[in-house]
Amino acid sequence: MGFGASRFVLDTSFDVWFSESDPAIEALDDFRDQFGSDDGLFIVYEAKDGDVFSNKSLTLIAEITESLDNYEQISDDEWLNQYGLTPDIVESLTHIKRVQSLSNIRIQKNDDDVLSSPRLVPKNIPSDISKLSAISSEADDQPSLELFMFSKDHRFGAISIKTDFGAIPVFQESDDDSSLFSDDDWSDDFDASMDDSAVIQKIEYQPDEPALYIPFMKAITAITEQPKMTEHFKFYPIGNSAMISLAMDTLIQAAFLLVGMVVIINLLLWTLFRSASAVVLPQLAIGLSILFVIGGLSWLNLASTTLIALTVMLVIAVGVADCVHVMSSYLFFRRDGKEHDEALSKAYGKTGVPILLTTITTMAGMSSLAATGMPMFVQFGLSSAAGVFFAFLYTIYLLPVLLNYWHPMQIKKSSNEDTYNKKGIRALALLLKSKLLSFLCFFAKPLLSASKKVGLTWLVSAEWLQPLLDRIPAFVERFRYMIAIMFFGGFIVCLYGATQVKIDSNLVELYSDDVPIGQAYDIVDDNMMGTGNMVIVVDTAVSDGIMDPAVLSSMDRLQTKIEDSYSDYIIRTNSLADLVKDTHAIMQSSEEFRTIPDSQIAVSQLLYLFNSSNPEERRALVSDDFSKSHISVQLRNAGSEEYKDFFDEIQTDINNEFNKLTATYPELKVQITGSFALMMRLADDISKNQFKSLAIAAVVISLLMMLTLGSLQAGVMSIVPNLIPATLAFGLMGLLGISLDTDTLMIAPLIIGIAVDDTIHFISHYRMSLAQNHNMKIALVETIKEVGQAVTFTTLILGCGFFMLTFSDYLGLAKIGGFGSLAIFVALLCDLLFFPALIMIFKPKFGQKDVDDNLNFIEVSK
Repeated sequence: MGFGASRFVLDTSFDVWFSESDPAIEALDDFRDQFGSDDGLFIVYEAKDGDVFSNKSLTLIAEITESLDNYEQISDDEWLNQYGLTPDIVESLTHIKRVQSLSNIRIQKNDDDVLSSPRLVPKNIPSDISKLSAISSEADDQPSLELFMFSKDHRFGAISIKTDFGAIPVFQESDDDSSLFSDDDWSDDFDASMDDSAVIQKIEYQPDEPALYIPFMKAITAITEQPKMTEHFKFYPIGNSAMISLAMDTLIQAAFLLVGMVVIINLLLWTLFRSASAVVLPQLAIGLSILFVIGGLSWLNLASTTLIALTVMLVIAVGVADCVHVMSSYLFFRRDGKEHDEALSKAYGKTGVPILLTTITTMAGMSSLAATGMPMFVQFGLSSAAGVFFAFLYTIYLLPVLLNYWHPMQIKKSSNEDTYNKKGIRALALLLKSKLLSFLCFFAKPLLSASKKVGLTWLVSAEWLQPLLDRIPAFVERFRYMIAIMFFGGFIVCLYGATQVKIDSNLVELYSDDVPIGQAYDIVDDNMMGTGNMVIVVDTAVSDGIMDPAVLSSMDRLQTKIEDSYSDYIIRTNSLADLVKDTHAIMQSSEEFRTIPDSQIAVSQLLYLFNSSNPEERRALVSDDFSKSHISVQLRNAGSEEYKDFFDEIQTDINNEFNKLTATYPELKVQITGSFALMMRLADDISKNQFKSLAIAAVVISLLMMLTLGSLQAGVMSIVPNLIPATLAFGLMGLLGISLDTDTLMIAPLIIGIAVDDTIHFISHYRMSLAQNHNMKIALVETIKEVGQAVTFTTLILGCGFFMLTFSDYLGLAKIGGFGSLAIFVALLCDLLFFPALIMIFKPKFGQKDVDDNLNFIEVSK
């Protein structure tokens, strides 16, 4: 599994969230097959002299464009000395397929009835102000360039880099026996025939991996961030490359926060248990479980998404909770005077069944996510269930063996016995333990000394815990109805708040204000053509079908319609129809002819002229057989809530416009596609499916608890305490007007898993004690004293650990940390206050007979 983990693959593309047969993916793949990737980098720059058409601005941009366009002509020494880039980083520039900027963009001109395509800016950039002014004026006369290459006030410009990211084909090695040049394939019979059984193989594309984007952005940044460039420009890169580069920076920060989380967990484990074994053994459980999950996915050749982070968090929560319950119970019996073997046996007798039940319910709850049908949710649910199962196996089978060699509260043995034991494997284990203890103490002693001085040691050492737990029964009895009303009331309020929550995913707004990406997106939306890109693919399925004036006119009318109807979202559109209109006006030397000709022959002549002057631009707009084209729609950045109905409404407009052409083109298909459209749909699908899966998980867990606890009453009583922590997070977000994004939506399974774990331990322990003593008072006191200590320990450890994530710049992770930590502490209150109150009010006997139901604690406490 360790070797398998080394082959771990993280896929950051949106495609992986959809099934291969999904129409949206098929449409995107068809677009990539014909026109290449829609994933590029758009670098907006702000000229500090206020004019992107100044000599200095054009000269510097020409230098950047030349470096990107002809990178292979630059020597390795020059890359290293001038840019600090090694050959392996420079190699990432091979993903560039096209670079466009003011220095190389071409325009159309009519030279004696011949369509030419000269550069807007000549290679020898003029320094004369009048000539530069003429270039600026000519650029303003090109409607396709404004907002694409420069802003209306000429303060901002752009470099457009088209890449092959997302459209890199997977090459399969051919069988040598079927080589094209095999001698057996040649014969004198040249009777050509068509193989009707031949099947066109669909192109498969490589998954988008961060390893592709990171060196690419490093190379781009090295070129644009030279001192002479930054002295004159401020750069604002947008696109998947920039976003993934930022995401990797966020992951690095998250890694540091996770290290801090582990440190907090370790310190709490040490101070609560006063044993190095209590620190090391739970981490071993977590590490092995995560290793088996990641290694298993790798061996199955399954790429993972960012959801793997939630799987890791769940395994951490469950693994720590299981180990802490065992070790807390073990220490309870040791402090009660039991020897090691007896204490370990009693600890597993008390916790074994609850751990099994929590494993079953958590696995069932996570597996229910597979009901969504979304491939990554299925994988997330099943892999999380597997991680929980591995944590269970470790806790039940490996932990007791390790505790025999290394356990808290060890008693110093006699010298003879010590000499006898210090042989062979046992001696090696003792030596390793000693070295590990020394290593941990070296780092822990200064921290413990400092915490002792400020009183933190007393707080986290839980010296106050048992006296507090002893007072809980009397306190709950005195205020049982008030406690029940408060929790039920809070639950109802949170349910109402959950109905008011707004689901809105906006990648840019998921970062704090001091992260530059937000400023970049605002500038591009306000001054340039927008940060989102949607593609409308028009496929007539007939050669030369796109040359039909009726088809081009429909494309033109659709563009006008959506630009007028959705001006809050759409900044500009561009298509072959615009090109035909521009070419028509240029060739007729009159703006009156900025129309689509009525004759298909006239259209074909215009396209022939354009293809002759600028074939690269033509291929970017229409297929070689002129059967397929597309409309590019540039959009402002907004959340998924704003775009919720946008795509459906545009699809309706598409159908209204193109349905009239189906008689002429019966196989006509007009579809919305593109990474942006997929991202918005993904956000909507995740929200819908996640709510459905949570409802299924809640029902499945409740039914399993009724079944495994052997009591309908126990199952019903456990439902509300389990749901309160999850509804609290969503309810507060709804009441406070905080949008629920796809990241925050994912914390619900995590919260339910932790809440179910503690509740099952509490109910199971109470039920077993009730069956043994037939006395509700004794059963409740024992449960609060023993399980109360364990759930308090797990809450302190996990709650404080998750709170560390609130310091992340990525607000999605920060909200997971904040609301997750809050829910964990509320789950503790449910177990220590709400559930005992329910027991005192309803006095459930869980199928037991002859039970003393006297629960009067107030007189005893007096």
